[in-house]
Amino acid sequence: MSISSIMSSGLQSLQAGINRAAIAGSGLNVENDEFAGKMVAMRQGEIEAKAAANVIKTGDQILGTLIDIRG
Repeated sequence: MSISSIMSSGLQSLQAGINRAAIAGSGLNVENDEFAGKMVAMRQGEIEAKAAANVIKTGDQILGTLIDIRG
């Protein structure tokens, strides 16, 4: 797997997590019967975004190491 595909996967996952949380948070109303489900979806989006950020961070570190080795 190349560094660019790692970064691309991380960015796509990050965007998906942000979208999941945003969609779940839109129209959030305490009186809504789907309140618990939306809260769970928001938490899932948060976890997905954090995991994706870690993938991006790791890809960045790998790239930095490769540059240091080649330099």
